[in-house]
Amino acid sequence: MNRSTRRGFLQTSAYTALGSALALSHQGKAHGQETTKRRESMSGIKTPQEWLNTVYTRSAEDNVLAALNPDIFFGYFSVCADGQGFGFGNTYPSLDGHQLTHALLWLGRFEEALANWDYVKRWQKPNGQLPIMIDSAGKGLYVHWVPGDPLRALGATTLAHNAHALYTHTLDESWLARNLECIHLSASHLESLLTPEGRVGGAGYYVEVPTRIEWDGVTQCYAVDAFRKTAELCAKAGDQPKSAHWAELAERVQSNFRREFWREGHCVEYIHPEKGPIDRHGMTDVDWAAIAVGMLPKNQEDLLWEKVRDDKGFRYGGMPTSISTAPETYEDWEFIPADQFPHFDHRHDLAAMGRVWYLEAWARARRGDVEGLLDGLQAVERAGRPNGYSWQERYFPSAESIKPGGPMTYCEYPANLVRITNQFLFGLDPQVDGTLRVAPRLPESWWEAGWTAALRVGAGSLTLLGAEGALAGTWEDKVARKLVLAPPTGKTWKEGGLGGGDKAVVEPLLAVREVKAGERVEFELTFG
Repeated sequence: MNRSTRRGFLQTSAYTALGSALALSHQGKAHGQETTKRRESMSGIKTPQEWLNTVYTRSAEDNVLAALNPDIFFGYFSVCADGQGFGFGNTYPSLDGHQLTHALLWLGRFEEALANWDYVKRWQKPNGQLPIMIDSAGKGLYVHWVPGDPLRALGATTLAHNAHALYTHTLDESWLARNLECIHLSASHLESLLTPEGRVGGAGYYVEVPTRIEWDGVTQCYAVDAFRKTAELCAKAGDQPKSAHWAELAERVQSNFRREFWREGHCVEYIHPEKGPIDRHGMTDVDWAAIAVGMLPKNQEDLLWEKVRDDKGFRYGGMPTSISTAPETYEDWEFIPADQFPHFDHRHDLAAMGRVWYLEAWARARRGDVEGLLDGLQAVERAGRPNGYSWQERYFPSAESIKPGGPMTYCEYPANLVRITNQFLFGLDPQVDGTLRVAPRLPESWWEAGWTAALRVGAGSLTLLGAEGALAGTWEDKVARKLVLAPPTGKTWKEGGLGGGDKAVVEPLLAVREVKAGERVEFELTFG
């Protein structure tokens, strides 16, 4: 596309064709309640990949937003879009609580996300512990029935991730001040699981069987991320001593991980109190987590990346992403005793799951692997399309075909698809200091063909239009932010503007604009 054609495309399309992205987001069958409100708030995309446009819309509208049920309470969401799977009226604060909260924030439903936070924190114990589940009668489950009590670290890290996401999407300082004690308590509970040298206990982080007693490698990585995020929030709230404390704990856990969880070119899966380090199940989700969070020195991460990036053993029946590339190597002692639990599927977490796919996508984004991101998104789309864009929780080991298990309409895969598309594909990164960084990671062919996106960050609205050698769009929010636009990988900004005179700076690698609360900014930049 030559310069004059490109400029014409931008001028005629940048502020009108962006409506096409929103219109696209309204396609597909909407079920459940609040259809109108859904369409007013959610984001939409129009890319050269029609399968992605459709699966994004259906994941958002028919799954994440369909899971909302204000008849139970404002802010309630079920973990299955049909409202029935895993119990009508039940709430799962750990894991699902963040996956769905984060997806809701990317879809502009911050009010429900905030209300769900208020509901969940009522069940926080004085020691900071959160329940695994809150049933429809209002009873919290704090101890897992599986021997070894897995998931002990999951509630605390989920709360830290939710707190960070809620604040960075809303920049509500009064909310942060009101909730800082709750955040401290949860981080303190996570700290109580640490050994003096920096191992984080709690058995399986997001898996029950295998139980991974007692120090799961995924737990170490997520604990570091949670402590870092808590430190950022404390610093923003002006509590420097607490911020320094949580930052020190993050460094301690990371240092211990480098000592104890690295072995012969890959990561230890978990450390057992009697059998020691367990690392004989091929490559595992711990390897993805270590890359995603940045746990390793560069030379080790580079070596690990070369091993995992194209390893198809992580795909069970083609579905991303499994916890292990060698599931057949697990031994009976790693699971719950069959004689004590004769009617339970003793290997049910030996599966591909959305929670692991998110770690893979996060790792690929850190490494700049756009094609890998899209390949994972398309694999999930292929699995959901025959079922009306509905997914199940687990996909079991199979070299030939997909073998799903668990309730239909489980929201983990669609929620993570929304998160991955916004965070890692379009590169949206709202930060604690008020910066909104926008760094799309898109194939060059998309820029040549043209694409549009109408996206949400809290109450803010971001529209983007990409064409060959150019990016245009608008930004508006109720709160002041610093808008930072990065050019495509390997490119630099050449010319253009963000409006606002001396409030805008365009440099080769960054275009920066301070945006006031309520101000609407239009931008148009060229790159090469």
